[in-house]
Amino acid sequence: MPLLINLQLLRQKAQQVTGELPVAEFAEGFQDDLVRFVAPLHHDLEIRYEGEELFIRGLLKTELECNCSRCLKTFRLRLELPDFAVLAPLQGEEAVPIEGDFANLTSLLREDSLLALPTAPLCKPDCRGLAVKAPARDSRSRDLSPAGPADGKSPWDALEQLKLK
Repeated sequence: MPLLINLQLLRQKAQQVTGELPVAEFAEGFQDDLVRFVAPLHHDLEIRYEGEELFIRGLLKTELECNCSRCLKTFRLRLELPDFAVLAPLQGEEAVPIEGDFANLTSLLREDSLLALPTAPLCKPDCRGLAVKAPARDSRSRDLSPAGPADGKSPWDALEQLKLK
């Protein structure tokens, strides 16, 4: 269910709105290999008129499941925007969608939540990443020695024989 605010009631006095948006509602169409939303977006907002715009401020928070960008370990991360604030126009190109007497604020919450996502999530700040050596049981390491392939050929040999003149 989208976050709808009654504009007629809002004209009379500021509104305090608390609730949750399901993941399917606020993260619709979001796809990322490293970050996934796993909990609803909780919001605690104060909304009031400022001329012909809505001033919205408050708290947004949710839970994420991430894969570390260095070691690929899966971990949980809390996403919190304690100082969420936006001035939403009611007219013009960037106006919030209005359906009858209601303004749909879901897109504003979605936009700021997505902008706050980590671009390279880390399981811990000092994560060292994947191990340098492949484990002995790794099938790719059977034919390799520390000096290179067992047959002594370099993968660059074919390139060195090219005549580009």
